[in-house]
Amino acid sequence: MGSVLAVAASARRNGNSDTLLEKALGPVREAGHTVETIIPYRLSITPCRSCHGCWETGRCVVDDEMQELYVKFCEADYLAVAAPVYFTNVPGHLKVLIDRFQCFWARTYRLGEPPEPRRRGIFLCVGGMDREAFYSCSLRVVKTWFSTLNVKCAVDRFYPGVDQKGAVDEREDYLEDARQAGRELISVSPEDQG
Repeated sequence: MGSVLAVAASARRNGNSDTLLEKALGPVREAGHTVETIIPYRLSITPCRSCHGCWETGRCVVDDEMQELYVKFCEADYLAVAAPVYFTNVPGHLKVLIDRFQCFWARTYRLGEPPEPRRRGIFLCVGGMDREAFYSCSLRVVKTWFSTLNVKCAVDRFYPGVDQKGAVDEREDYLEDARQAGRELISVSPEDQG
């Protein structure tokens, strides 16, 4: 079976996005895949310095927790990300993490050496507003990040009208949809994706 690296991007622990992520990971675990979850809010990482130190090597020159995470992101068979919408984008802690993958942008697009093999990812997003436009910016950021990791965003879902902690627990339709999203993530093996 494969491995899944999950990113619980909300600073509010056990909130709506965490709940949906856990629902999505249920079928993944039942299928025998291993799951490791990281929480960007708890990481000691600094923002990208835009020093271009990675442009010639594809390696970040900043020595912090990201060095271990780069390995984990490359070794995972699947990526799963869940986040709330903050001002039409992903939360700041996740954005700091994403920006630190500038070295992978350099590796993929400057040096022509993307991570191998091609893999699949999922993005689950919750928002208090009911307008899809508030979600599209977050989705674009995540898809762009995934592309630098040679990950296809194979499954994405937006769950609108969910704001207060625990509100998603009242939405059985959302909870079941998240479970279905998890099943969709693993419905095609990473080797079969093209």
